[in-house]
Amino acid sequence: MFKPIFTRVLTISLILLSAASVFSEELSLGRTDSWSSIAVLENTMILKKDGGRARIVLSDNEYLTSSSTEMLLHFNNDLLDSSGNYTLRRNTGVTISAADKKMGGGAAVFFGDGEILELIPDENASFAAGGSLSDFTIEFWLNPARLSEGETILRWQAAVDSPNDLLQQEILCAVSGRNLFWQFSNFFLTPELDRTKFILTSGRSLIPKRWHHHMLRYERKTGLLEYIIDGIPEAMTYISRDGRESAEIFSPVLGTAKPSSFMIGQGFIGYLDELRISNSVITEPVLNQYRMNSGIASTEIIDLDYFDSRLLDINSREELPGETRINYFYRISNNYFNPQAQAPSWKQILPGEKLPPGIKGRYLQIMAELFPDGTGKNTPGLIGLNISFNKNLPPLPPSFITGAAGNESAVIRWKPVNDSDIGGYRVYYGDSPGFYFGTGSSNGSSPLDAGKTDNLKIQGLENGKLYYFAVSSYDDAEIPQESIFSTEISVRPSAISRNN
Repeated sequence: MFKPIFTRVLTISLILLSAASVFSEELSLGRTDSWSSIAVLENTMILKKDGGRARIVLSDNEYLTSSSTEMLLHFNNDLLDSSGNYTLRRNTGVTISAADKKMGGGAAVFFGDGEILELIPDENASFAAGGSLSDFTIEFWLNPARLSEGETILRWQAAVDSPNDLLQQEILCAVSGRNLFWQFSNFFLTPELDRTKFILTSGRSLIPKRWHHHMLRYERKTGLLEYIIDGIPEAMTYISRDGRESAEIFSPVLGTAKPSSFMIGQGFIGYLDELRISNSVITEPVLNQYRMNSGIASTEIIDLDYFDSRLLDINSREELPGETRINYFYRISNNYFNPQAQAPSWKQILPGEKLPPGIKGRYLQIMAELFPDGTGKNTPGLIGLNISFNKNLPPLPPSFITGAAGNESAVIRWKPVNDSDIGGYRVYYGDSPGFYFGTGSSNGSSPLDAGKTDNLKIQGLENGKLYYFAVSSYDDAEIPQESIFSTEISVRPSAISRNN
């Protein structure tokens, strides 16, 4: 449970004559606590950059792993393969940049001074030596600094034994003349295991210092090999003897003559992000910065300290570029609930909307639903929330407590509390000062509920024994709140007293 530790601003002074004194308080989320009160983030994240305040935004449209994911390098906090199919064998200086990234938390940085990543497949990977491969897609985001001749983005190598020779196999993606090209050497083989080479080159020169999405995909059924940049086809060929659509299609053959591996970034200068290889044909490249569905951020349960505290309004500080949007919801109850439970139900609220008086409770939760614009390029940003509420403080105790002794009894009187929401009074008794655990009265064990009266006769007491009494008041809240004890008095019942 989240106890409010953030800024509280007192806006209305205490009404001294009221037992249920009312404070209007303001809880500030986000601006002072960096959103430490957030319990659930779904397709959202907390972003803080350039020394600014933390804000809640939609998560970037990073690739998700699936059953067809062969390799996935996010380059967020490490250089590891999220699919678990590849192990990082060698890193000669590649680092991660959180500032210059396309998706997620970072991108790999290559400086061209011998930096390289080498990944080796496990025995179950499709690109392992002797692996089984049909359809596949290779894709990544690239931000080159120079586009110098020969810079290598990706290289896969293996070897296959043929009847006449040992064929070196290679998939190469590299720079030539400010263009990117893909070359498949002896990867697609004829039935006779003859040498083959297929090359696809981009039809446009790339511009340095800009992010572009590159996709290479192969469909076994048709034999079509395509190179696509930013969703636009750049080059294509059919894996056949003449490069045209044919009934005879050459298949990928992954040799076993030597272990295979992927080498990434040899001689490259720039940034690489979201490298994914799939064992399927990816028909639609992921180009939007944000997913087109909404994201959720909800707080922990906020304890307002007192039952039946009244929620007044919720105000937000937000950024809404383009047609982005944030909807807000709340739920409140006097009973604690799990922050991820279905009940109580959520209710929508507009920022600044004044809520009716009946919106009360002790435990509060706030949820924000964030929506991107229609292009998927912009996200809203939630900077802070201000929650105004009135505390429902416990009532004051009754005053002017008096007691009169009787035969095996005592009559306790008090001055009622001047408050309209008083629910009643409780009389506590015991045989030691400050310890009110009495059990001998025929009225029942301590405490005794007196209702809304101003006196109570307690019977079944022992004559001559000194009893100590205190009275409290409680309010009429759904879960009643009780005051502190009144002033303590003592009474000694007697068979001979002026009250008998």
